[in-house]
Amino acid sequence: MGKLSDDMKKNAVVLQKPSGTIAIRVDLDAIQRKFYNALLFIAKQELKKNINKDEFSIVLSDLKTTLRRDGEADKNNSYYIVKLKELKLKNAEYNILGKDQNDWDIEGIVSLVSDLKIKRHRKTDQVVITFELANIIKRALIDPKGIYANINLVIIAGLKSKYAIILYELVKDYEKVEIPEMTIENFRKLFNVENKYPKMPDLKRWVLEPAIRELNENENVDFLVSYELKKTGKVYTHIKFHVKPKPAQIKLKQQAKKVLAEELKENTEAKELLAMIPPEYREKAKVVSVVLGGLKERGKDYTKAQIEYTVEKYKAGKVKDFVIYLKKAMEEDYAGFERVETDILTPEDAVGYSGYIYGKNGEKVVVRIGHVKKDQDGDYLVRLDRADTGELYEWWKKDEDWLLERARRKKEKKL
Repeated sequence: MGKLSDDMKKNAVVLQKPSGTIAIRVDLDAIQRKFYNALLFIAKQELKKNINKDEFSIVLSDLKTTLRRDGEADKNNSYYIVKLKELKLKNAEYNILGKDQNDWDIEGIVSLVSDLKIKRHRKTDQVVITFELANIIKRALIDPKGIYANINLVIIAGLKSKYAIILYELVKDYEKVEIPEMTIENFRKLFNVENKYPKMPDLKRWVLEPAIRELNENENVDFLVSYELKKTGKVYTHIKFHVKPKPAQIKLKQQAKKVLAEELKENTEAKELLAMIPPEYREKAKVVSVVLGGLKERGKDYTKAQIEYTVEKYKAGKVKDFVIYLKKAMEEDYAGFERVETDILTPEDAVGYSGYIYGKNGEKVVVRIGHVKKDQDGDYLVRLDRADTGELYEWWKKDEDWLLERARRKKEKKL
């Protein structure tokens, strides 16, 4: 026990999964599919040592390492115990695609787990899962002449959708040959959607396209999947999956995106700056790269000034390509940050800065900072005058940073 958690820290933990346990019709969610693969992996490792072994064990905390690292494994143990108990009750129809070829047409039903025990240590509260597999599955795991698919449990751990997991395993099951054209009926059985999404647009929207997109965008998956639907008359009756190696250029791009995501994870300053960027751009790899690079080379204040300047121009409709403009702003100091910072500015330098505010009735009022002083508490009081008449409009209480920013903007307009 404990070996799987050590293995899952690697880039690849390969389960040689019998084909008969892939093309099955069974209702499992993503967590249960990941757990079942882990149980098969543990059983296979133990059967290599003792071919007659019937009972296998794994610590629940070890089993949970087969889940994603973004919160899926953070629920309490009772939640996962329920998932395992439900898994024990599942029966699967196997050989859906007729891959077992001989003189007989085989249809079979098997219990995925034939016996399950949950053991909790009274002192340490450690939970151990003890299980047995049906003989037909156990024999398939050790059959030297069997047909196997090399399933990477680390990749499976990173998949969110159960449909993506099913499709990944299907592709790996036919890794060296074409995936055969299958009827829509068999596709629905395999993906367990016989009673869901009766209309083809819904089936594509909720099953096919999300699964394919998730696999194609995964930086660890080395292939691209596409599909075509075929009609008999006016009705879709067959589906054909096409698989090709992922081009090196796409692999490098996805790997670079992964590196950026890891770098961003613990960088609170970068997250704060990215939040200032319009939502449609803030997750783009090039934008993240520019912001991280700006922080490293020029610091937070400089990077923030360029982002603010770019966003302001973008909102004013003066920027055609946000990403390119931000990159050039960072390189050439469009915001004039360093030019302004060469002079020593004080809050009082904000006097004379003009802008507009909205009055109590929603009218637009152009005002100018007429005077800045400190009160007895050390806070800054700012007198706003009407720009057209010079008359007092109102007094504001503002902090030093706000005033320095207005001083910078005033200075920038004069340069």
